[in-house]
Amino acid sequence: MKKMIFIILIAASIKSTAQDAAADFKRLQGLEGTWTMQTKRGITYESWVKISDSVLAGKSYRLINTMDTLLLEEVQLVRKSNAIFYIPVVQGQNDLLPVTFKLISTEKDVFVFDNPEHDFPQKINYELPKNDNLHAWIEGMDKGSYRKSDFYYKKVK
Repeated sequence: MKKMIFIILIAASIKSTAQDAAADFKRLQGLEGTWTMQTKRGITYESWVKISDSVLAGKSYRLINTMDTLLLEEVQLVRKSNAIFYIPVVQGQNDLLPVTFKLISTEKDVFVFDNPEHDFPQKINYELPKNDNLHAWIEGMDKGSYRKSDFYYKKVK
């Protein structure tokens, strides 16, 4: 009898986790659209589009001289059963190979993706958009010191 109850509890837990991942992924769709940020190097854009119920595709790019586009990064947000992954390919890094970060927290509308084995960053964070504002940041240890970089975007209308 105890074995049967244990199996039922495990099955319920797996179903609940998959439902949580689906709900979290739906909330992440709030990233859809194009976001802009003024930097010292020019205007940077981040664009997100829904590919399916389990994939969002994003890219970051910069306009140079208002005519040329410089691709900085391509990203996929992917939901696989009971987990969500942030998978970037950054220009000029990692031989253009993807790096996988797993969603570990969604507290207070901040989605935290983690890869403790990555050189820098180890965490990528997105706070769900509020009033057409998007705050994202990367953080972790870099050559023995803690480092954090914030990105503040406004939605393009």
